[in-house]
Amino acid sequence: MKKLLVLAFLLLVGVVQAQYNQNAPWMETINVEAGKNTNNPVTFQEVVDVFNAYWKNKNPKVKGSGYKPFKRWEAYWANFVKDDGTLPTNEELWNTYLSTKKNATNTSGRTDFSDWQPVGPFTHSNTGSWSSGQGRINVVVKDAVLANTYYAGAPAGGFWRSTDGGMSWETTTDDLPQIGVSGIAVDYGNPGTIYIATGDDDGGDSYSVGVMKSIDGGSTWNPTGLNAGNSPYYMNDIYINPNDSNMLWVATDSGFINL
Repeated sequence: MKKLLVLAFLLLVGVVQAQYNQNAPWMETINVEAGKNTNNPVTFQEVVDVFNAYWKNKNPKVKGSGYKPFKRWEAYWANFVKDDGTLPTNEELWNTYLSTKKNATNTSGRTDFSDWQPVGPFTHSNTGSWSSGQGRINVVVKDAVLANTYYAGAPAGGFWRSTDGGMSWETTTDDLPQIGVSGIAVDYGNPGTIYIATGDDDGGDSYSVGVMKSIDGGSTWNPTGLNAGNSPYYMNDIYINPNDSNMLWVATDSGFINL
């Protein structure tokens, strides 16, 4: 197992998914109360309530205020609220994925009659918005060994690979429980070995399940020692020590640890 020199390990246990941004101004009240009673996990609705109260007399159209990212977070995580009102941890979501995958294997004899096809639109016009309907890409890496080969990571769209200089792309992460990718590292000393730092480090559109590793050029992926059980909420860049390919550095939201 590769040694991971990470820039963090865990957020607050039990509330790792229960907040969009721990340092956001609307979180001040909740953070104070959570510090008083760590046995009383913060619920999803509590976070939404303090957010709405904070914005009651403020202008949500102010650029960079955090209003829209939170609303995206709220719409996404509303589907994951548990019976006790809290949100599942990364590890709980990962275990659900493993259970679902096992059940799917047991029912593999079923016939899939679905036939989904993209219907567009496949072009867009500039409407004056800074994004104009475009999707985001978190990272693009060129393979220094394989000619015309590029890798890209999307916030909630997975790992993509091109072997023809970017003319066409394929993804290999649709079956993973988390398809956000914010960092990609290629081990040029071991052809075909690639690492991805999962989750979305910018808008928080997807959570992290740690660092995933591929030894076949990105065709298949497996967890590493930094996984759903001990992954921080956000992960960013990932680098391989040029002098020791067994050593990796991963930037996260939880500070710096020099191991």
